[in-house]
Amino acid sequence: MNPERIGKYQIVAKIGQGAMGEVFRAHDPILNRDVAVKRISAGLDADETIRKRFRREAEAAASLIHPNIITVYELGLEGERLFMAMELLDGIDLKHALAGRKLGLDETLGIMEQICEGLAFAHARPIVHRDLKPANIHILPSGKVKIMDFGLARLSGSEMTSTGMVMGTPHYMSPEQVRGQKADTRSDVFALGCVLYEMITGRKPFDAESMHAVLFKIMQEDPVPLHEAAPGTPEALAQVVERALAKNPAERFQDAGDMLAGIRLARLAVTAGRGHERVADLDRTPRAAEAGQPTARERSHASAVPRKSLPPPLPRAGSRWPLLLGLGFGLAVVLSGSWALRSFVLGGPEPAPSPAAGISELAQRAIDSQIELARRKLEAGELADAVRQAEGALKLDPANAAARQVLDQAADRLKQIDVAVGAVRAADGDRTRLADTAFGLMVLDPGHPEAEKAAAAARSAFRPKVDEARRLDQEARQAARQAGADGAPLFAEAIDLERQGDQALASGYVVIAARRFLEARNRFERARRASH
Repeated sequence: MNPERIGKYQIVAKIGQGAMGEVFRAHDPILNRDVAVKRISAGLDADETIRKRFRREAEAAASLIHPNIITVYELGLEGERLFMAMELLDGIDLKHALAGRKLGLDETLGIMEQICEGLAFAHARPIVHRDLKPANIHILPSGKVKIMDFGLARLSGSEMTSTGMVMGTPHYMSPEQVRGQKADTRSDVFALGCVLYEMITGRKPFDAESMHAVLFKIMQEDPVPLHEAAPGTPEALAQVVERALAKNPAERFQDAGDMLAGIRLARLAVTAGRGHERVADLDRTPRAAEAGQPTARERSHASAVPRKSLPPPLPRAGSRWPLLLGLGFGLAVVLSGSWALRSFVLGGPEPAPSPAAGISELAQRAIDSQIELARRKLEAGELADAVRQAEGALKLDPANAAARQVLDQAADRLKQIDVAVGAVRAADGDRTRLADTAFGLMVLDPGHPEAEKAAAAARSAFRPKVDEARRLDQEARQAARQAGADGAPLFAEAIDLERQGDQALASGYVVIAARRFLEARNRFERARRASH
């Protein structure tokens, strides 16, 4: 029998049941909206491990405000049972979408880009999902993608599993998860590779009649090559899948941000008519690439796979491989950039190569795209990514004023945040000063973990800061409305964040409330700037 109410939420109907919890459609009478409420299943209440895992899911998901991640509104307790209220989603999950029809190439790439966008945001926090699969990826009627169920999520440094306990869905688990080792961002990349393979071919890369056989294949066997499983798959895209499914984590994309760059470059290669090409540098491990030596995979396939002659790779300061994917050596340097931030910090820029012959127009398009992406990252507060993208553009065009401007602005804000973090750490022990410095850091970066930690430690002294955050938010809302931005999606997102802040404050969560108000303020300011 369904309950009539969970917390303040009026239950409408049961809409799902999983191994860990049951999900209900419910109505929030205070905010007059329908939500989804997830509650620990009966019989699991006494299991402290399950309770901790459920709480970890809520805490991890609630800290992630991103268009491609489901929004968590509240974590509560009904009697002795934990529940979580979250965004109610229309549409279907990717599992059912794949069962119903075969996806086209453009649709596949569009969905995967959105998944990588959301997951890259989580990885930068740093939060690892650990249970990515088609059933946890929801597609709204508008085509927007939402990542769900951070039930196995792990905040960096926490331990939520018993020794040797295997967690995750078998078909999408990474080899290191099968071995019972710690999952990190590269484990999520492996799962993304499995999902992308399935989207392209219509079948799982590692499938068998028993779970043990599936796990053995993940550990020991390669999936059927894409050119056999899905003839006609562009080689540039096949190379992305191959990289994501590498058995050795060091040979994969290092996080979802890296894979996102690879997906975008593959799409650009296909659009430019170069999707059939494969570039040897993508197969190099970081160390092998630095030494200019081939990997074991290159040596083993050298006689079987004809490769075009390419210039040797540039020496690099960081630990990540360049994303070439068939667009030539010059374009690769524009978009490789995952090691560029370290190069920027450690010393002067490396010599910029000339664009490869025949792709100057394509290279310019890539540069413009990188600069636009860098601007968006800067506006969204993803400063390290903004630096990386701007540095990538400057590698090919050192005189590009727009890229230099974004780089300087992002670097300046990073320095401000570093100074604010230092002030927070120096205030330890003085609650009033700790609250002041925590709020100053939160204004610069609402989601900064140092700010939240310090604010929580000085909770009573931090309470008045919530009113200041609300005032800043209201001023930004008024300015956005006067600029005619009240019809923009960012304006709507900000209004929703305000509601979450009000709800958090009503529940006594002052730190979360301040963060939500400041996040709303940032959305309003972005909406205002976009309206000009």
